[in-house]
Amino acid sequence: MSFPKKMKIALVWPSGFFPKEIIPLALGYLASNIDRDSVELKLFDCALQGIDSSSPLFRASLEGFGPDMVCVSCFSFNFPEALEVMRLAKSIDKETITVIGGCHATSYAEKVMKHPEIDYLFKGEAELSFPDFVKEVTRLQPDFSKVKGLVYRTKTGELALNEMDRIGEKEGEDMDQINIPDYDFINLDAYIEGNLRTNTTIRENAPVWVTRGCPYRCAFCSAPHLNGKPIRTHSVDYMVKWVKYLYYEKGIRWINIIDDNFTYHVKYAEEFCNRIIELDLKDLKFGTPNGIRMGRGNLKLWKLMKRAGWDILIVAPETGSQKVADFMEKDIDLQTVPQIVEDIKKADLKVHCFLIIGYPGETVEDLKMTEKMIKENNFNFFGLHRFQPLPGTPVYDELVEKGEIKDGLLPANYIEGTSPYVTSGLKDFNFSKFIFKNYLLMALRDPMNIPYVLTLFHPNFFIKKFSAHFRQIFNA
Repeated sequence: MSFPKKMKIALVWPSGFFPKEIIPLALGYLASNIDRDSVELKLFDCALQGIDSSSPLFRASLEGFGPDMVCVSCFSFNFPEALEVMRLAKSIDKETITVIGGCHATSYAEKVMKHPEIDYLFKGEAELSFPDFVKEVTRLQPDFSKVKGLVYRTKTGELALNEMDRIGEKEGEDMDQINIPDYDFINLDAYIEGNLRTNTTIRENAPVWVTRGCPYRCAFCSAPHLNGKPIRTHSVDYMVKWVKYLYYEKGIRWINIIDDNFTYHVKYAEEFCNRIIELDLKDLKFGTPNGIRMGRGNLKLWKLMKRAGWDILIVAPETGSQKVADFMEKDIDLQTVPQIVEDIKKADLKVHCFLIIGYPGETVEDLKMTEKMIKENNFNFFGLHRFQPLPGTPVYDELVEKGEIKDGLLPANYIEGTSPYVTSGLKDFNFSKFIFKNYLLMALRDPMNIPYVLTLFHPNFFIKKFSAHFRQIFNA
């Protein structure tokens, strides 16, 4: 296939993502780390536009652009929609190169590549390897073996899986060489106008990614596979420049650090907080909506985070049952939870808690222990989430091996409050009733939590989430 001097690349953010909660940061990274003089990029944000692959508007827009390459990023729950996008691209022009990336593609690469409408796949991070791939594609004799993270079919039809690109894992590598995402390209202003709200009532909010990697082994999570086990960090200087850009250039007043392990290196987190305090940026607030590891921090750090702009810390014991925590391979002693929660509250921070219910092997007695933990710790808010087996995670593979689920099972959208899997000990359990009851008890124990909780999420989120649970109470 021959290409014009300037390759046209369509970056597609498929429908299924909730635009009040998440923006296409991954595509912003691709846009900021490629030579824009050598390619013509166009974003097709179906989630923001409220359209999908069957939309005549989407087809007309894609045809009008005439891309040489169509790239889609997705999670597991909206992989079928991502697949439809690539089928559409091939139906318009069978010569169009199709590329997929994101969590599902990374965790389930070999199975994903069984779909013939997918030409190439990227596992993990692709900010620096994607430009290498584009260069190779345009060569008469491309050598894809040099493109990190790329999965492709060889001339003999075999599947090649290249080493993943994890800048900063090797000695001498600097993660700061990755440019910050292009917020203009991904229409941050449009998301803000559309009431983007993640853990905040502040209108002008945006996400950043400070650290990458996860050294833990939670069986329900794919984070170590996505970004590796070693914790890698941008320099604090790099992050200060990023924060100042968002504050002064984009008018942002709430920054969500979307890391899983921001406080893993306590000294790093302390240095970050101290530098932010020194900046003295009026009205700037921070959040860590993915939570922090409970054992990675102390009262000193919690107080620094409060001074730096945090009002809330989210912790994730996941369960009140030590037996279930051990099933999860969470590597946590639940007896430490009350003291950690108390210390966070001593720093004048509110405490949220993430909990998973319906984990394989869990029973009604285990759920009663979770209820007990909620009551005893008096969390300001907690999220009760149905367990979803995610492709590529250890527990998913275990359930497939045991015959409890079929390989290829995809999770439901988390907003719907449903799950395609129910553990044997909870087959007749009404999860929605359990969730409603515990939220009601939280409100009764401390009525001041009600107006506070209503400030955390966009009203549409509450309406969708709770109406779904309400229906399921009576349909179960």
